[in-house]
Amino acid sequence: MTSSSTPSAPLPAQLCADLPDPAALGLVASGNDGCALVASAFTGRRLAAIPASVPADVHRAVGRAREAQQPWHTVPLSRRIGVFRELRARFREERALLYPALVHGCGLGPMDTLTELHAADRYFPACEAAARAHLRRYRLPRPHLSGRLGARLAPGHAVVTSCTDDARPLMSLLEGALPALLCGSAVITRLSARTAVAALRMAQHARAAGLPDGLWQFVLPQSRSATWVLHALLAEHTDARAPQCCPATPRPEDETLARPGLLVVRHDASVPAAVRAAVPSCFGRAGRPCAATSLIAVHQTTWSPFERAFTRAALHFAAHPASRTALPVVNAERGAAWAQAARAAGARPLLGHPQRFAPRPDALWHPMVLTASRWDGAPVPAVPRAPLALLVRYTAWSEVLDLARHANRHVGLFTRTRFSQLRPQFAGLPAEHLTLNAAPRSGLPPRQAVQALQPG
Repeated sequence: MTSSSTPSAPLPAQLCADLPDPAALGLVASGNDGCALVASAFTGRRLAAIPASVPADVHRAVGRAREAQQPWHTVPLSRRIGVFRELRARFREERALLYPALVHGCGLGPMDTLTELHAADRYFPACEAAARAHLRRYRLPRPHLSGRLGARLAPGHAVVTSCTDDARPLMSLLEGALPALLCGSAVITRLSARTAVAALRMAQHARAAGLPDGLWQFVLPQSRSATWVLHALLAEHTDARAPQCCPATPRPEDETLARPGLLVVRHDASVPAAVRAAVPSCFGRAGRPCAATSLIAVHQTTWSPFERAFTRAALHFAAHPASRTALPVVNAERGAAWAQAARAAGARPLLGHPQRFAPRPDALWHPMVLTASRWDGAPVPAVPRAPLALLVRYTAWSEVLDLARHANRHVGLFTRTRFSQLRPQFAGLPAEHLTLNAAPRSGLPPRQAVQALQPG
């Protein structure tokens, strides 16, 4: 990856200039704590200064949300779906402005930006189908008793809170809001400086689509320490947390750390298929999604061909212009420190070097691949959200299950063995999202989110 290259996405002057007042879009900020500066992740050019939220703003946001939720809860489901159909139509018309917002504001590369826009477009009909299927049992059998026609929902959570993920800005925004809004709840979303511009664009479209004022609000912290103060207040004063895939940890020191995803390449696996899935899973979006399989367990019979093919594919992936993603400095620093600690624990560097992995002015990155014949003793430490991969050779299946104890909910298995034979062996382990012959993907299906938001 060359240091002089940047994504071919223009930075239009109206990217933030034509946005309405953030307060009119649902951003709750008193203005007493300064502004959160938003700059291009690639060029460093200043995009906007958005008013930051303070702890007192959380109380105001919750109060407004409870007032707005009462009439929204009585709106028939068909009318709610109509609002989000209009929102999807406006989203598809204005994606040209969302593209540079995702590239420069969130630091996504061209390939990841197009993938994010496509996934967001498909999420709207998926939410509609989930709402129609799982909220049907809450329809009143005799609508004339309430004096209104149409479907209404049983009481649920009045106000829920959600957060955004810098690696999945649009999808995390929609996953934390759409199911809850369809269920009749109000939502307060905690933003970050990277996701603020894209979120305010979506809020602008939501207001134009007919979403009532105060129903979907946002808080934006000014600093990392303020992030977790707002997080704690939202958890205390709202009714529930919106179901999301692997939400951020509530501790400031672990902001960029997380349990790694696990990819298992068994003795009967197809090595080319495993490599094609493992490389983008490890290094896509600079390794920041929660489903990034930074931990790869490879059987000894397929170790040598997988190691050679994985190294070549990683170099090709990192050099491709479409895969360039900006890596935050804190992620790069912790990634370099983690790689040095892994080397001290016995891991062998296969590709890259911690010094080259350190943050650079252009915010781009080099992949880092480490190998270990075994990983005995101490648990696998939390892996920074960075383009890292640790290849571990195993000989017995019990070693894989031990690694799964220290991984997150995302596990991918490459094998010819039937899925029904492998799934029971992960019972009691953190692995909830198992995929066969494919890399796991971040995200929570809408049907699961809708079911989790319903009472009882």
